[in-house]
Amino acid sequence: MVENSNLHISLKFLGDLNSLEIEKILIALQKVSFKTNSFNISLSKGIGVFPNSKKPRVLWIGIEKGAEELKRIHYFIEQELINESFYIREKIFTPHITLGRIKYIKYPSKLIELENNIKYKDISQKIISIDFMESNLTSKGPIYNKISYFPFLQ
Repeated sequence: MVENSNLHISLKFLGDLNSLEIEKILIALQKVSFKTNSFNISLSKGIGVFPNSKKPRVLWIGIEKGAEELKRIHYFIEQELINESFYIREKIFTPHITLGRIKYIKYPSKLIELENNIKYKDISQKIISIDFMESNLTSKGPIYNKISYFPFLQ
Protein backbone atom coordinates (compact mmCIF):
# COMPACT_ATOMS: atom_id res chain seq x y z
CA MET A 1 0.00 0.00 0.00
CA VAL A 2 1.07 3.58 -0.60
CA GLU A 3 2.01 5.51 2.54
CA ASN A 4 -0.38 8.35 3.39
CA SER A 5 2.37 10.93 2.90
CA ASN A 6 2.91 9.65 -0.66
CA LEU A 7 -0.70 9.80 -1.84
CA HIS A 8 -1.01 12.15 -4.80
CA ILE A 9 -2.59 12.71 -8.20
CA SER A 10 -0.13 12.41 -11.07
CA LEU A 11 -1.06 14.73 -13.90
CA LYS A 12 1.81 13.39 -15.99
CA PHE A 13 4.75 11.05 -15.42
CA LEU A 14 7.70 12.47 -17.36
CA GLY A 15 10.57 10.07 -16.64
CA ASP A 16 14.24 11.08 -16.52
CA LEU A 17 14.79 14.64 -17.70
CA ASN A 18 17.79 16.86 -18.29
CA SER A 19 18.02 20.43 -16.96
CA LEU A 20 16.81 22.03 -20.23
CA GLU A 21 13.75 19.75 -20.32
CA ILE A 22 13.00 20.55 -16.67
CA GLU A 23 13.21 24.28 -17.43
CA LYS A 24 10.70 23.89 -20.29
CA ILE A 25 8.31 22.00 -18.00
CA LEU A 26 8.59 24.64 -15.28
CA ILE A 27 7.66 27.35 -17.79
CA ALA A 28 4.73 25.27 -19.07
CA LEU A 29 3.42 24.56 -15.55
CA GLN A 30 3.60 28.23 -14.66
CA LYS A 31 1.53 29.10 -17.76
CA VAL A 32 -1.04 26.44 -16.84
CA SER A 33 -1.29 27.65 -13.25
CA PHE A 34 -1.95 31.22 -14.44
CA LYS A 35 -5.15 30.08 -16.18
CA THR A 36 -6.41 27.67 -13.50
CA ASN A 37 -8.56 28.43 -10.48
CA SER A 38 -8.36 26.40 -7.28
CA PHE A 39 -11.09 23.73 -6.99
CA ASN A 40 -12.32 20.91 -4.80
CA ILE A 41 -12.04 17.19 -5.44
CA SER A 42 -13.73 14.21 -3.87
CA LEU A 43 -13.11 10.49 -4.26
CA SER A 44 -15.31 8.31 -6.41
CA LYS A 45 -17.25 5.44 -4.88
CA GLY A 46 -15.23 2.76 -6.63
CA ILE A 47 -11.72 1.51 -7.05
CA GLY A 48 -10.06 0.13 -10.13
CA VAL A 49 -6.89 -1.43 -11.45
CA PHE A 50 -4.44 -0.70 -14.23
CA PRO A 51 -3.93 -2.04 -16.83
CA ASN A 52 -6.86 -4.52 -16.38
CA SER A 53 -8.38 -7.01 -13.92
CA LYS A 54 -6.67 -10.00 -15.54
CA LYS A 55 -3.19 -8.54 -14.99
CA PRO A 56 -3.60 -5.90 -12.28
CA ARG A 57 -0.48 -3.88 -11.47
CA VAL A 58 -1.90 -0.75 -9.83
CA LEU A 59 -4.84 -0.47 -7.41
CA TRP A 60 -6.40 3.01 -7.54
CA ILE A 61 -9.36 5.11 -6.50
CA GLY A 62 -10.87 7.57 -8.91
CA ILE A 63 -11.71 11.22 -8.53
CA GLU A 64 -15.40 12.11 -8.82
CA LYS A 65 -15.83 15.81 -8.09
CA GLY A 66 -13.02 17.74 -9.76
CA ALA A 67 -12.26 15.13 -12.41
CA GLU A 68 -13.14 17.48 -15.27
CA GLU A 69 -10.87 20.20 -13.84
CA LEU A 70 -8.00 17.68 -13.58
CA LYS A 71 -8.59 16.57 -17.17
CA ARG A 72 -8.54 20.20 -18.28
CA ILE A 73 -5.22 20.82 -16.48
CA HIS A 74 -3.78 17.67 -18.06
CA TYR A 75 -4.94 18.91 -21.48
CA PHE A 76 -3.34 22.33 -20.90
CA ILE A 77 -0.04 20.64 -19.96
CA GLU A 78 -0.24 18.50 -23.10
CA GLN A 79 -0.83 21.59 -25.25
CA GLU A 80 2.15 23.41 -23.73
CA LEU A 81 4.57 20.47 -24.18
CA ILE A 82 3.25 18.57 -27.20
CA ASN A 83 5.98 19.83 -29.55
CA GLU A 84 8.85 18.96 -27.21
CA SER A 85 10.86 15.92 -28.32
CA PHE A 86 11.01 14.47 -24.79
CA TYR A 87 7.26 14.65 -24.22
CA ILE A 88 5.21 11.49 -24.68
CA ARG A 89 1.51 12.11 -25.18
CA GLU A 90 -0.96 9.95 -23.27
CA LYS A 91 -3.95 8.51 -25.09
CA ILE A 92 -6.15 8.46 -21.99
CA PHE A 93 -5.85 10.35 -18.71
CA THR A 94 -7.77 8.91 -15.76
CA PRO A 95 -7.72 11.16 -12.68
CA HIS A 96 -6.90 8.84 -9.78
CA ILE A 97 -4.89 8.27 -6.63
CA THR A 98 -2.73 5.15 -6.52
CA LEU A 99 -3.50 3.09 -3.42
CA GLY A 100 -1.03 0.28 -4.01
CA ARG A 101 1.05 -1.63 -6.48
CA ILE A 102 0.49 -5.32 -7.19
CA LYS A 103 3.55 -7.44 -7.93
CA TYR A 104 1.76 -10.78 -8.01
CA ILE A 105 -1.82 -11.90 -7.47
CA LYS A 106 -2.68 -15.60 -7.36
CA TYR A 107 -6.43 -15.14 -7.90
CA PRO A 108 -7.17 -11.98 -9.90
CA SER A 109 -10.91 -12.72 -9.68
CA LYS A 110 -10.73 -12.15 -5.90
CA LEU A 111 -9.83 -8.56 -6.67
CA ILE A 112 -13.41 -7.94 -7.78
CA GLU A 113 -14.62 -9.05 -4.33
CA LEU A 114 -12.14 -6.65 -2.75
CA GLU A 115 -13.35 -3.82 -4.97
CA ASN A 116 -16.95 -4.45 -3.94
CA ASN A 117 -16.24 -4.73 -0.21
CA ILE A 118 -13.91 -1.80 0.43
CA LYS A 119 -15.43 0.83 2.70
CA TYR A 120 -14.02 4.34 2.93
CA LYS A 121 -15.04 7.75 4.12
CA ASP A 122 -16.22 10.49 1.83
CA ILE A 123 -13.05 12.57 1.51
CA SER A 124 -12.68 15.89 -0.23
CA GLN A 125 -9.85 18.36 -0.57
CA LYS A 126 -9.21 21.75 -2.11
CA ILE A 127 -6.61 21.72 -4.89
CA ILE A 128 -4.61 24.96 -4.86
CA SER A 129 -1.50 24.21 -6.93
CA ILE A 130 0.50 22.04 -9.25
CA ASP A 131 3.59 20.62 -7.57
CA PHE A 132 6.43 19.52 -9.83
CA MET A 133 7.83 16.44 -8.13
CA GLU A 134 10.85 14.22 -8.48
CA SER A 135 10.48 10.56 -7.57
CA ASN A 136 13.34 8.29 -6.60
CA LEU A 137 12.51 4.60 -6.43
CA THR A 138 14.19 2.74 -3.58
CA SER A 139 13.88 -0.78 -2.19
CA LYS A 140 11.67 0.69 0.56
CA GLY A 141 9.41 2.48 -1.90
CA PRO A 142 9.42 5.82 -3.71
CA ILE A 143 10.82 8.99 -2.19
CA TYR A 144 9.23 12.19 -3.49
CA ASN A 145 10.88 15.60 -3.53
CA LYS A 146 9.09 18.80 -4.48
CA ILE A 147 11.10 20.65 -7.16
CA SER A 148 8.73 23.56 -7.64
CA TYR A 149 5.26 24.78 -6.74
CA PHE A 150 2.76 26.64 -8.96
CA PRO A 151 -0.23 28.13 -7.11
CA PHE A 152 -3.55 28.44 -8.88
CA LEU A 153 -5.63 31.58 -9.08
CA GLN A 154 -8.02 32.22 -6.20
